[in-house]
Amino acid sequence: MTTNTKRNLTIALSSAVVLGGLVAAPTIMQQSQQADQPAMAKTKPSGTKPSGKPSGTSAPGQTSSSSAKLSGTTTVSGTKQLSNQTIQSTTANKSAVYVKKGGNLTLTGSKVTKQGNTTSTDNSNFFGQNAGILVTKGGKATISKLTETTKSIGSNAIFATGSQANVTVKNATINTTKSSSRGLDATYKGKITATNTNITTEGSHSAALATDRGGGTVSLNKGTLKTAGDGSPVLYSTGKITATNVTGTATGAEAADIEGSNSITVKNSKLTGKKNNGVMLYQSMSGDAEVGTSVFSMTNGSLTSTVKNGSKGTSTHTGALFYVTNTTAKINLTNVKLSNASNVLIRLAGDRWGTSGSNGGKLTFTAKNQTLKGNVEVAKGSTLKLALTSGSKLTGAINHAATAGKTTLTLKGNNTWSVTKDSHITALVSTKSALKHIHSNGHNVYYDKSNSANKWLNGKTYTLTGGGKLIAE
Repeated sequence: MTTNTKRNLTIALSSAVVLGGLVAAPTIMQQSQQADQPAMAKTKPSGTKPSGKPSGTSAPGQTSSSSAKLSGTTTVSGTKQLSNQTIQSTTANKSAVYVKKGGNLTLTGSKVTKQGNTTSTDNSNFFGQNAGILVTKGGKATISKLTETTKSIGSNAIFATGSQANVTVKNATINTTKSSSRGLDATYKGKITATNTNITTEGSHSAALATDRGGGTVSLNKGTLKTAGDGSPVLYSTGKITATNVTGTATGAEAADIEGSNSITVKNSKLTGKKNNGVMLYQSMSGDAEVGTSVFSMTNGSLTSTVKNGSKGTSTHTGALFYVTNTTAKINLTNVKLSNASNVLIRLAGDRWGTSGSNGGKLTFTAKNQTLKGNVEVAKGSTLKLALTSGSKLTGAINHAATAGKTTLTLKGNNTWSVTKDSHITALVSTKSALKHIHSNGHNVYYDKSNSANKWLNGKTYTLTGGGKLIAE
């Protein structure tokens, strides 16, 4: 990071204690092969369109629902109950099960298999062409005791697309082996609600739980999720995803990705990412994800990244537990056990998406009853508001490189910051009595004396616990 003589970092001390992807489509494809896509933008982002997409996504295709080839071995347009069935499709573009508008399927104790590659990964990712089980606008499916395997490109296991497309899943085991084949996927306001469902995906761009263009809602209570392919996070959201009591591991991507104005909520779960970063929040400039605030919320459980700082990946910057680029974002953590192979807790920076100089991350990070370890990096053009609350502890440096990024730290009450290197903040929101909660370990903390939020410090120098000083600059 470049240094700037003027430190534009703001630290607010509140009652907190701070301690201290995509692959090229096969030649038979006519459209670009998609990954776990973003939602249709209501407002197209400004800036330069990138040459590639991050893990979990790909550039949008020029397709529409009218071009999608939707059909099924078993097609349901009325009320139907099926039990102990074996349903398969080996034909390109044809689903094993297709529930149309007005259809209401109850499927129990059955086995579904799908082979035969899609001829359009765009149509598969956006509209469910070639899915194992497809439910479209106005259709409904209730599925229990399912065993499903898909072995072809563009074969998402269970796909809901369109308003009032509703799928309920209980006690299911799902495996997909090829690219662009997610486990549970919803687009254009489709909805999937699952319980006790285990999902394994092996191909690239195949998240276990995904929402795609036009938004959708996917929720899972209890399950084991494993993804092995490049660009296949456990959770990929351009809509709304909720995961509760889940154990999820991604070996070829982040644990979770969010693009644009969308969300992921995780409770009582264990998530692990083994490539790029732990969690990434971004805006790709593709026009598929609505511009707005990405929100990642996690309560209890654990989040682990095994990625070392600077490791080879599909994003410019790797190794952060939390990485935000080219978007506004919120991260809310409550009592989550964090583990990171690198020393970077938070990184806000520009990447290959957006306009250089204005494509940093803008993050509001709220920690409740959290132990945070690692450094905070805020590049020029980025802004961080970090609040430590409810007995939280941060051990690390904040903007040690003294960039022109802006950081506000709120630290009050029984929250602590243990400083590991000299740090620079734009604004410190706190009280003089709370300064004792900054444990300097001999390092200095510099604050911007021209920032109005620091008026209470009167431009003076204060001695901190541990021998370091709080110094105006």
